[in-house]
Amino acid sequence: MLEIGTHAHPAPHQDALYILLHKNQVLIESEERFLIPFTGFQPDANMRAVYCGQWLSADNSRQDVFVCRFENMPRGFREIGLRELLFLQNEANYLLLSRAHQLSTWDRDHRFCGRCGTEMRNRHTTEHTKICPTCNLRHYPRISPCIIVSVKKGNKLLLARGTQMQTDMQSNIAGFVEAGETLEQAVAREVQEEVGIQVKNIRYASSQPWSFPHQLMVGFFADYDGGELTPAPGEIEEAAWWDIDNLPNIPSPVTISGQIIRQHALWIQQNPDK
Repeated sequence: MLEIGTHAHPAPHQDALYILLHKNQVLIESEERFLIPFTGFQPDANMRAVYCGQWLSADNSRQDVFVCRFENMPRGFREIGLRELLFLQNEANYLLLSRAHQLSTWDRDHRFCGRCGTEMRNRHTTEHTKICPTCNLRHYPRISPCIIVSVKKGNKLLLARGTQMQTDMQSNIAGFVEAGETLEQAVAREVQEEVGIQVKNIRYASSQPWSFPHQLMVGFFADYDGGELTPAPGEIEEAAWWDIDNLPNIPSPVTISGQIIRQHALWIQQNPDK
């Protein structure tokens, strides 16, 4: 597992482990191994390394972990998409990869101050922030909150397919939180906008980082409260109520979407009269 502390961030060194990225693809060795020792690759002059934390092994040993983004593809590796690789991982590896990709994206996208345009050469020594040497503005890694919700109606769950989803997959309603909006307000608004119904009894389920490129998915359960399903043109291809005993193809249990669908279906089975 990864330990995130407030101790001073070390510079890249030979005893650390490295996650290597090239054009948003993860570089792996055989058997999808993505934690690479320093001796396993040749550093690039243009390589940018960001400290992620300390990896705690089964024997309680600790190793610093860095993520490195290459401009040119190094030899001896195979590329794999982050989404594909995430689905192959356990929870600890999933969280490590998500953090690494988000930090590397922040480092790449905030090389200049957004207020005055000065180049951001130096990072803070104990936290992930860049401080502009000209106007002193702090630049932290961007995190965009999104809601995702499983809605029930009796013993059925609302599932929908967005315009960007594969044709044989059904999932939850999800969307970004607007400025000045609570998470619960975002749930009600997104459901109304995307499928035309109202919901009630909105309650928190769980959360998960979603590094495409920097979302934090906040999961909820909710109950149907009125209206007819009306998919929003250009957003939702289809939406329907599915009996929990006859669910269609749903996302992997690695994802928060797959998790809350399964958790909600199990809750309905265990509480048939509620």
